[in-house]
Amino acid sequence: MQPPETLGKYILRKKLGQGASSTVYLGFDPFAKREVAIKVLKQEILNDPRMGKLYQRQLDNEASLAGKLSHPHIVAIYDAMISDDASHIVMEYVNGGTLEKHSDPDNLLPIDRVVEYMFKCCRALNYAQFNGVIHRDIKPANMLLTADGDIKISDMGAALLLNIEQTQISNVGSPGYMSPEQLRGEVLTHQTDIYSLGVVMYRLLTGHLPFKADNLAALCQQILHTTPPTLRSLRPDIPPQLERVVLGAMHKDLKERYQNWKDFGADLAALGRFEQRPLDINQTEKFTTLREMSLFKDFTDTELWEILRVGEWQKQPPQTVLMREDEMGDAFYIIIDGSVSVTKNGRLLNVIRSDDCFGEMAYISGRAVARSATVTAGTDVTVLKISPMQLATLSDHCQLHFNQAFLRVMADRLRMADDRFAKLAN
Repeated sequence: MQPPETLGKYILRKKLGQGASSTVYLGFDPFAKREVAIKVLKQEILNDPRMGKLYQRQLDNEASLAGKLSHPHIVAIYDAMISDDASHIVMEYVNGGTLEKHSDPDNLLPIDRVVEYMFKCCRALNYAQFNGVIHRDIKPANMLLTADGDIKISDMGAALLLNIEQTQISNVGSPGYMSPEQLRGEVLTHQTDIYSLGVVMYRLLTGHLPFKADNLAALCQQILHTTPPTLRSLRPDIPPQLERVVLGAMHKDLKERYQNWKDFGADLAALGRFEQRPLDINQTEKFTTLREMSLFKDFTDTELWEILRVGEWQKQPPQTVLMREDEMGDAFYIIIDGSVSVTKNGRLLNVIRSDDCFGEMAYISGRAVARSATVTAGTDVTVLKISPMQLATLSDHCQLHFNQAFLRVMADRLRMADDRFAKLAN
């Protein structure tokens, strides 16, 4: 049966998938001019005498998040409509598939890519926790890949279920990824998500779940009482320090498990380079260049590796317009080598050289802003381009050091402006 052509203001283009409780369509929002994913709930499920209340709770949770969570690594919920006759959730459309396809031994991701993805998930889940949301159903199938290879966490509205049998049937919470305290029906905190993300890492790095059993009861006993095989016994090239991070996230004892996302993320960020494998020479040169710049004098090595992961390294020839007056933009640029001219209405305002930056007002504003001047490459120039959304994924200390660096830059520019005015006055 073909889906209807429209659903409210949305144009339905094709069916993306179907589950026990819903059907997901690819839609188009003609007002926002964007593709969306529309999850249409099966009303008969909500009326089910046994499971209806559980599905209704999940639906209400998800609908309540519409417009509330805005993070580069969380799938946005745009709209929701719940009624006795029909219910649907409208979400950001992410078209790169899920991490499920990389959870088998024959199709594993490179180790550094797994670390990068898990670091970004830590930042996203830390943000969610700050906004009062605990996911409770972290698993590869809920981690979506974008077309350009980035990652976004989906299904932020997963309901808290205390009955494991009901959890398995309703697919809200996946037994293989559930924490010991979740199985025991205890009050859950963000540490249950830390545990589940540790299991996801274990799976993505080895292609195996840490616990396997023939039935649910045996699986629960293993999660509660058994020590999993070491990661290096399944994949010997995994660095020992990475294994320690994964097992620290998966510790059964809450006191021994990571206490917060910041510590978990910081240890992942520290794994930006592995002694067991040679670094790409270009990345090494980039790191060395940043290390020698006064702009980054207060940054730790770990923080510099964070910056290299999120920044876009660009080389441009002379006369290339990097930023145009009055155009909207949200990125800022750090000049690695060369110089750029800053003009307004065709009048030269300044020449900025290496170890300086421009466009930082977008970061300070936290949103896209109209550029106040045009910036043009005066020589062959190398710049590091970073967007505020990318910067938001960095560790708190790294962001703090950026704030301090920008304050120094602005103070220097004000001092130079004062000197110019003083000379004109004389």
